[in-house]
Amino acid sequence: MKSRNCHGFAVAAAFCGPVTACDIDNTLIGEEPGVTNPRIGEKGSSCPIWQCGFNAAEVFGGSIHELHLGGQANGHGLQLLKVVPGPKAAAAGYDRLDVVGDALVLRDDRGAALAGAALIGTRLHLGMAGQPLTTVLIASHDRVARWADGAPDVDAYGLVYIDGHHIERNVCTGSYDSPRAPIALVLGGETYDMDAKEVRPDPERQWFSIACAGSAAAKLSLLGYGPQSSKTSPAQRQATLKMITADYCGDGHSYTVDGTPIQWENVQGTVGLTAEPAAIEAVWTAAGALCVDEPRIAGTVIDCSLPRCGDFDLADGEWISYVPLVQ
Repeated sequence: MKSRNCHGFAVAAAFCGPVTACDIDNTLIGEEPGVTNPRIGEKGSSCPIWQCGFNAAEVFGGSIHELHLGGQANGHGLQLLKVVPGPKAAAAGYDRLDVVGDALVLRDDRGAALAGAALIGTRLHLGMAGQPLTTVLIASHDRVARWADGAPDVDAYGLVYIDGHHIERNVCTGSYDSPRAPIALVLGGETYDMDAKEVRPDPERQWFSIACAGSAAAKLSLLGYGPQSSKTSPAQRQATLKMITADYCGDGHSYTVDGTPIQWENVQGTVGLTAEPAAIEAVWTAAGALCVDEPRIAGTVIDCSLPRCGDFDLADGEWISYVPLVQ
């Protein structure tokens, strides 16, 4: 194994662990009245929401993890029926939703785009089988620093709807202080099969994913592997997804649980270590782990045969992950 310079940071792969893995994104959004800290994960938690947040984007129990700009139904039968811009955007003629650079935009008839906070007030009308179900409001917007050197900040949105009890809820499930907290990212032209832990590129770029803070897809973007905001390939992004979810065998089975700390660095050198780790975990490719020394959860029995990593290096894969010294 070749020697490596330590640089970058350490994180918890699934959620916040009991080490410095939580100290990643300390930037706070503009606080609303009565909101203690909208970027904290669960109420009472001290771990930043982008590492320890919420995993599902849904309305009335139906997943909107992926939506189609042209109105095709997703795997749960939910579809985007129409988009109604806020008054200022509508008056300027911006009324067509698009995704550019892993961010939502509104376009006018000339193709000009409106983005960022100017989208606040836009309503996404969702339905099933062509029939209206609910409306999701873009209620807030923020720019979040990515975890990779040189990667641009990413747009985050507060997406809310009114539930059956007439209560405003964020589409990202979980417990939070502010339902309008901007805790959802968008990844354009690509969806993610989280059963198989595989990337599904869309050649027509009509599908987009909504990734809530703490989810594997959100971490993929924050690591600098957004499909539209980076020069990475689907294979590189799938290797990242396999690593985040600890899919050693490449069959979709995850060998990690919430709160498991992990360190990692990538072959591009944009993400790295801040401290010496205890041991190598694995080298990662789009097919899963190329080798495994020490699983991130001690005592894990892996249901496939993988060699140890002595004959492999970071250059053999996209990522190498490590078990931290402090668990």
